[in-house]
Amino acid sequence: MTQLVNVSFTPYYRFFYYAKSLLLCSNRVIRMLPNTKCPWMLLFLFWIGYSHASEQETLIVGCQDIDYYPHYNFNLADDKGYAWAVLEAFSKQSGHQFEYRAYPIKRLQRELADGNIAFVYPDNAGWQSLHQKIDSHKLLSEPLITASSGTIVLEKREFNPIEKFSSLAVPHGFTPEHWLEVIAQKRLHLLEVDTPIAALNLVLKDRVDGADIESHVASHLLAQSGQQSKVRLAKSLPHGPVTFHLSTIKRRDVIEQLNAFIASNQALMTQLRAEYQL
Repeated sequence: MTQLVNVSFTPYYRFFYYAKSLLLCSNRVIRMLPNTKCPWMLLFLFWIGYSHASEQETLIVGCQDIDYYPHYNFNLADDKGYAWAVLEAFSKQSGHQFEYRAYPIKRLQRELADGNIAFVYPDNAGWQSLHQKIDSHKLLSEPLITASSGTIVLEKREFNPIEKFSSLAVPHGFTPEHWLEVIAQKRLHLLEVDTPIAALNLVLKDRVDGADIESHVASHLLAQSGQQSKVRLAKSLPHGPVTFHLSTIKRRDVIEQLNAFIASNQALMTQLRAEYQL
């Protein structure tokens, strides 16, 4: 099994750090006791405040409320996909506790702007945001993975030129990054649907020319119904790499630690990509 490479926040380091902090705070409280009429109340309030501070170390990660497995599906009870596995490995080493909350895609940036969540996953600097005013304040991590963005089409359309392509299905809130130039020229009808599988079903029913779905996700979703052989990734149409990042506004310290974790654990990242067939 691949070993995690320790960086500056090992469990032993955290234990002695918090123990030292607690001892220093306790000494300050004790020195205050002769000057207060309610020493036990002061101690009680101190311990309540410390416990509350500890509880606040659980950090909320806002996630897309869709099935994009094997990359991620944060609605699953157990294995939530590759991104979850990376963040959980980071959590074990860093001590940060993550809680994952799934939101509609277009609501994610609003939740981050309002301070209701600490992070967004996935995020990308090239994606369109409903809250452009916060984009300049966001910090993105190093990529957790580079995905394969492309257009899924029926087998009969695999080699059709772009001139014969007129309609594209995308999950609601997605930015079809490699199609933006064509969309700007008003040469493409964009159809937003609720889920990735809904977009793929429109392709299977021949109601749209293609769907902007990551190729591994499309294979996984269609394999559940045995229909993966009916579609292809059209390499003659816009396609290319797209990176998935963790973003934040306030918790830049955690992003810096995550970047160090990614850089120091490339063997683990490779192993996880292999396990999730990415």
